[in-house]
Order: sequence, then structure tokens, then C-alpha cells
Amino acid sequence: MAGVLCGLLLVANACRKRSNEEAAKSSTTKPVMANTVLSNELGAFPGPVYKSQANSPIHWQPWTQESMSLAKKANRLVLAVIVIPQQPGFQRVLTDLASNTAIVDMINNNFIPVLVDGDAAHEVGILTADLCAEIKRGLQLPLFVWLTPAGNPVAWIPVPPSNSVTVSELFNGSNSMISRMWSEDSAYVLKNSAIDNSGRRGRISERKNTKVMSQNPAEDVIIALRQLISLYDPFSHTFDESGGLFPSSAISLLATASIAPSLPQDIRLRCKQTTTGLLTDLLQSAMFDPLEGGVFTSRMSTSWSLPTFYRDCGTQARVAVALIDGYRATGDPQALSKALEVISFAEKTFKTSDGLFAVGLAPVSDPISWLWKTEDINKELSPEDAAWWIAVTGMKGLGNLPSDTDPMREYFRCNSISINKSVAQIAEDLGQPLETFAPRYEQVRKTLLKVRSTRLGSNVPDDCPQAGATFRMVSAYAAAFEITGDEIFREKAVSLLSKARTAFTDGPRLRMFSQSAPSSIGEGRAFLYALALQAVLDVSSITSDETWLDWCENLATTAAELFTDAEYLKECPDDAKIIDLPITDLVMLFEDSTAGLFSSAELRLKERQRPLVSTFSTLSTPLPSFSSERPTIHTDLLLATLARENKITVIVDAAVSPELRLSVERLPLKLIQRRAANASDKLPPASIKIIIGKNEPIIVSTPEALKAATTPSPSH
Repeated sequence: MAGVLCGLLLVANACRKRSNEEAAKSSTTKPVMANTVLSNELGAFPGPVYKSQANSPIHWQPWTQESMSLAKKANRLVLAVIVIPQQPGFQRVLTDLASNTAIVDMINNNFIPVLVDGDAAHEVGILTADLCAEIKRGLQLPLFVWLTPAGNPVAWIPVPPSNSVTVSELFNGSNSMISRMWSEDSAYVLKNSAIDNSGRRGRISERKNTKVMSQNPAEDVIIALRQLISLYDPFSHTFDESGGLFPSSAISLLATASIAPSLPQDIRLRCKQTTTGLLTDLLQSAMFDPLEGGVFTSRMSTSWSLPTFYRDCGTQARVAVALIDGYRATGDPQALSKALEVISFAEKTFKTSDGLFAVGLAPVSDPISWLWKTEDINKELSPEDAAWWIAVTGMKGLGNLPSDTDPMREYFRCNSISINKSVAQIAEDLGQPLETFAPRYEQVRKTLLKVRSTRLGSNVPDDCPQAGATFRMVSAYAAAFEITGDEIFREKAVSLLSKARTAFTDGPRLRMFSQSAPSSIGEGRAFLYALALQAVLDVSSITSDETWLDWCENLATTAAELFTDAEYLKECPDDAKIIDLPITDLVMLFEDSTAGLFSSAELRLKERQRPLVSTFSTLSTPLPSFSSERPTIHTDLLLATLARENKITVIVDAAVSPELRLSVERLPLKLIQRRAANASDKLPPASIKIIIGKNEPIIVSTPEALKAATTPSPSH
């Protein structure tokens, strides 16, 4: 337990005796218990996090200012548990707490328990990284945080992923010290937590304000690309510093750089080679589920052979876009095939009853339920089918997980499954006609999926529409149209964006859920505005519909009003903020960063002659000089800077042929900016002007010439 407690940050110094004046004042303050504190209040609020705990015996309260006021009136600390739905392991942690009657009573009788959706309240999710860093711990969720009613952190501790300590032991060991300190000297805790948070505010502000910005971003992007390339080892198939998340943004950056015509040829070639290697490793790995489809969010260790077996909508959309970028750069047909399969899986799994998309929250399951032994296959399939299935998926009698992936041999004799061949290739290898083998393959897949589904048990799908997931899918549809030219994807992108505009707007402002909620729960953060801007720009690009830009410009103006501070981009609107800290999203923690998304939107809007407000633009565009040292956590910002510093602008005359306009609409969304011509452009009728960097403009009038000028092969 000492090892656990050493990770707990308590207010400076041990408890002190209160002054007589403080003691007298405290003794005359009678706690007031509101009726809402005596029950679980989560059922009325949107989002899968709150819905999952609505029946818990813990008297959970929502993340609102009202809950903080309840704590003040009751003279209690707030016990906040910060989670995100994309990491559903929090359900097991909260179930463990709720199953211990003594702990439930302790929480209900001594605290105001508050559950925080750190995805919807994005600034709180970001704050967890700072808090973990203060106690020299890596970022781990859920995070238990004891707060004063003023929103000042008193103590916090993350729940480790290992089973070295139970949740009950972790909570009891931490809580006993905090409860004793509060009961002995609450006035001192209030005072010192305020002082401590003031110091934290100063440190965060100083850190944000002393960032050294690149003086030569064009050169620093190349340095960062070289560094990123060096992190990949094609022999060991490792990608250092990538963490456990699927490296979507890294693939998109490398793939986009490989087709950027103004980059040096050697850089383009190396980016293509690295993209090819990464795609080969990932597409052939267990990260893609051959039974149900879709891609898993992350891996458990250093190998892609053992995923963390959960999936969310945002990851599916991001991976699909990354694979499409990778296909454009490498021509690998498996990348495109998987991208379209992932989109199909997202539609099947995360589409809500009203045609929007949910983030997705599945019950936590034991990894063993997802793994297979060869005897399992032999039991469920005929000898003939078992033989080819075992061979194709790489299963082995002693298991196919590398020893460094499972050092404790917890999954001895177990296999993850992956298929690196198409059904047609498998049929050819077996010497069977595809028309007879394909139904056989499908029957095997369905049989094994049924077995796994029985192991996992029933699952009530998440039917709560979420703006972030929906905007992600709009961009995925747009990318799918751009690469395939399939009108169905364009229609889906336009239709979904129209529905999102109706569901997730409240006047000029965005909200996270279609259901109304208090601002601290449902008000759109800067990250959501950045996602929305990307989605609207994507749809405008693939439709040549300038009217979408009006909404985009309005969103950008609202974002500038809500999130522009004197020296940094605020993540949270002032009316939604509970913890008074200058939180901004500059680094990729869980997915893209707000800074990276806004930087891309700034460029795209400027090239469409709809520039951001100058102060907002200034805050959105800088590239930190240290990004070249840690490119894996700045890939989205580097991608935006790459497009800005290696600018390609396509100016389109109104009279171009339908074929040529379609070619413009299918240009890469991230790299190439496009706009309608005006009189000052002096374009020949029915033609296109292409401006690449500072080079002389190129005039083209055919789809072939447009493609040759804008997306040359990396080998040329």
C-alpha cells in the first residue's frame, strides 16, 4: 500500500490546527443536505458515461456547478472520477466500487461523488495528463480526484491497469488520509488547495506562454519527418514512441508528405517506404477483426498482435481516413478495402436510430473471450475448414502471441486472429473456385462470430448521438468519396452533415449531444468546433458547394469569440468551466489535438478566402520548435504545417466541364486547397489554375493534367 500512497498528492504540509476564529466559524456552520445528494442523479443526462452508471448505488452527481454548490452547502469534498467512454475499462472500476457496500456507504456519507465524462468535458480529459505528471505518473484513467467545492484539486490518484492492487484497496488507502485531514481541519484544506491551484495555474500559464515557436516551419517539418521516419524499424516492425494507439495521424502525415510535390524527392520516397511498411504491419495484424470487421483502438503491449479489445466510432473514422491516405500514397489495394470495411462496420455498429452516430460504449470483457485455442477451432469447424482457418490466421497450438507481449504467459496457448489475404487469394491458394469458396468462408466466419458473441454476452448498443463521432463520420464519408468517386459516399456525407447541423447546434453554438444538457456537460468545446470545421470544409470540397462555407465561417467566428485568450487557445467556454485553470489542447493525448485541427482549418478557410479573425488565426498557426523532437505527439499539427508551407491551391473556373469539376472534388482533402475563380484570377474559360508554392502557375484543362500536376508519384 505504501507504493500506492506515494503516488498520491496531498496539500502541502501535514494537517495544522485551525485558528480559534476558524474553528468557531466552522462550528457554527451547519451542513445542509439537499435531497438530490441522497440519490443517483445521472439518469437525466445524455452520454454513454452517465447512462452506464445511472443505476449505481453510489449517489453519483453530474459534472455541474450545481453539484459543487451542493458540496459547499453540505460542507463536503467532491470525489470526482474522470473517465472517457473510449476507454470502457472504467466500468469495471466503478462496478468494483459499487459492489463494496462499505465503500459505497463511505462515499455516499462523506463526499459528493461526481462522475466526469472527460471526452465531452474535453478540458478535464486534458487536465488528467497534467495532474498525473505532477505526481510523476503516466497518464492513466480513470482518475480519482478529491476537489474542494471551489473546484480546487486536493488529491488525486490514477487507477493502474495492472491487478497489483484492487480498486477497493486503492480507494481505501487514499481516502483514509484525505477524510481524516478534512475532518480535522477543513478550513486549512480549503485554504491550501486554493493556494496550490493558484500555483498550478501559474505553472500552466508559464508553460503555455514560454513555448518557443518555430522560426522556420518549412525546414522544421522536414526535420520532423526525418525523425518520424527514423522511429520505424522495418526489420523488427516496431514504431518507437507511438504508444499503444493506432497511429492514424502518423500514417496520414507520412502518406501526405509522400505525394507533396514541393518536398525533396528523397523525403517523399522515404515517407512512402515508411507508410508502406506501417500499412503492411498493421493490415496484417490482429488490430483488424476478421470476424465482425472494424479496427481495435489500441494494443496491450508493444506488439500489434494483442489488441485491447474495444472499439469506438471515432477510431473507426480516423483509421478509415488514414488508410485512404495510405492507399493514395502506396496504391495498396488492401488499405482501401480495409478502409471501406471499417466505414461499413461503423455504420452497422455506431449508427443511432435517428441516423446520427454514437461514440459507442461496450461492456468490459475479459481478453480471453476474444482469443482462441486451436482446439476451439477444431471443435466448432469441420476438419477441412479448421485446417485452412488455422493456417490463414496464423494460429498455433502453443499460441501465437510473442513472449514479450505476454511475459507472464497469462494467455498461454491462446491466439489472436488476423487475416492478411483476401477471400479470393485464400480460394486460389486452396485451389478452389471463388464462387464456391466465398459462401464457405462466410459460413465459417459466422460460426466463429456466434461462438465469440456467446462468450461476450449481450450488449445494449449506445444509441445516444454524439457530435464528435458524427462529424468524424462525415469526414470519413468525404474521404471515401474522394478516393472512390462513389456517389453514395458523397450523398451520405451531405445528408449526415445536414442532420448534424440540426441536431448539434443551439443558435450559433455547438453542443456535444442532441439532448440538451447543462453547459459543463454538453456545451461544445474548442475541440468539437475544430472537428466540425473540418467536416464542413470536407463536404464543401467534395460538392463545390460554397453555401457550406457560410456555416463554416459562422462556426469559426463563434469559436474565435469563445476560445481566444490573450495568449493561448482556450479549450472550454467560460460558461462551462468549473476548474479554474488555463487549459489548452496542444498535444495529441487520446487522438488529434485542438491546435492541430484548428491549424488545418485556418489554412483551408484562408485559401477559400474566408480567413479567421486575425487574433484567432495567430493563435492557431504556430508550430512549436520542439515538435521535431517528439513528432508522434504533434503529427496533426505537422500535417497542417506541411500543407501550409508546401501550399497547393487549385483555382477553378465556373465553366469547367463536369468531368474536370469531379476531378477537382476528388483531390486530396488535406493537402490541396481549392476555390472558385474570380475576375482578378484572369483564368482562360473552362480551365484551372494550379499554384504550387512560389512556382509559376500551371494552367490545365483536363483531369489527366490536373492529376499529374497536383499529385505526382513519390518516385518522380
